[in-house]
Amino acid sequence: MSLPPTPSQSDINAEKKRFVLPAEISLLLGLLFITFSIIFIRTSNFGVAVLTSVPFVISLKLDALTAGTWSTIIMIVLLIVLIVLTKKSVKSAIMSLLLSFAFGGLIDLASILLKGLPTEIGWRVLYYVIGFLAIPLGITFFVKSGYPMLPFDSFVRDLSSYYGWKFSLTKTIFDIIFVSFSVLFSIFALGGLKEVGIGTALSAIFTGYIIRLYSQWLDKVMVVKPWFPKLRAFFSNTEPETIAIK
Repeated sequence: MSLPPTPSQSDINAEKKRFVLPAEISLLLGLLFITFSIIFIRTSNFGVAVLTSVPFVISLKLDALTAGTWSTIIMIVLLIVLIVLTKKSVKSAIMSLLLSFAFGGLIDLASILLKGLPTEIGWRVLYYVIGFLAIPLGITFFVKSGYPMLPFDSFVRDLSSYYGWKFSLTKTIFDIIFVSFSVLFSIFALGGLKEVGIGTALSAIFTGYIIRLYSQWLDKVMVVKPWFPKLRAFFSNTEPETIAIK
């Protein structure tokens, strides 16, 4: 039986230089970055974020429910599909379900807290840039945490892992499908293009690539370790050390 390779001195030194980020903080950062950035992008009026393009468009037609509630409903549907396609662990699905409710609530909260921001063109450009860069960072923090993710993203991660697809490419295809549905629903159900704009299209094309860049950079400066390893192991079937965004 062969022994595992001994880490070189350079590997050990590189490990010491990286700071340790608790996995639970990584998870929280991911959730906050994504939800508030989504509202920043919507406020920019250049098109909503890809993640919420479908729920925001649907909420304009079926406005008895908020966009946050529609986000939760759609994520539950994605979670059910994922369980069927990949035999996703029920324990992992439970936490993703809880995160879906937290996400929906934070979307509505962020909409209230960020209401009334200045809407001059310079501010709108700034809002879009913030959201464009922060959403991929939030997704990266989610992946690195090793905990189950929002169904929006665990759908992509688990499918790509289960079938051996590249995460960044799968993410891009998934985003384009989401945006295409939003465009068609907007045109046929709302009588014109609503919520979806050039900003949405740019996010759909580049988010997967930016996630990969963030992942490569963060791997050089930090390592994610859980405060509660048994809790993370209980909910997740994936060891974070094996997660690679390609």
